[in-house]
Amino acid sequence: MKFVIEKPTTGVANFFRRAGYSFQKREGDEMAFVRRLTDQPFPRFHLFVKIVNFSFHVNLHIDHKRVSYAGSRVHSGEYERDSELLKNEVKRLKSVADS
Repeated sequence: MKFVIEKPTTGVANFFRRAGYSFQKREGDEMAFVRRLTDQPFPRFHLFVKIVNFSFHVNLHIDHKRVSYAGSRVHSGEYERDSELLKNEVKRLKSVADS
């Protein structure tokens, strides 16, 4: 699910750390962050952020389990706009931006 956080008041790493996410990696001009849903590694929220014109362009999904095939990056995930869990997380992140 893609969305934009307009004119955040802090840097990308601080913003997502404050929202409960951990930095995972950098891929080119994007940074990846994760937030666990339980005390186990999966399921988890997984997002990629790109900074464009002082805004965070976010691509969010849920990883249900780790990659299960050697040499593959494919895993069981949830990307749909009609996912209530994703919709609620987007609302939560936007409320962090407003606080």
